[in-house]
Amino acid sequence: MYSLVFAQYIVTALSSGFNACYFFGYRSSTMRRRIGAVVLALVSVAISFESLYFGLFSFYQGQEWANAFFLDPTHWLIARLLLCLGSLLVSILILRQLLAKRG
Repeated sequence: MYSLVFAQYIVTALSSGFNACYFFGYRSSTMRRRIGAVVLALVSVAISFESLYFGLFSFYQGQEWANAFFLDPTHWLIARLLLCLGSLLVSILILRQLLAKRG
């Protein structure tokens, strides 16, 4: 079962890394789409980073050094920070769109 969990994290990290490359390379004539692509790239990088972090944790689970490293709250905060920022940026874009429709 641990191998399946590890494989899931790796597949997620690889696919989100692929997505990030696509969105960082996305070109559009409109600024709105370029901003959206950058936000999606950031979210993809965050998902990839978090998946690698927790994938490595599941792979090395049970080893004393790994538990000390991966269970440190500072490392958890850092691993999830980009995901939080990416989610907030998506929320800002949605709110901006909703407010623009009102006005």
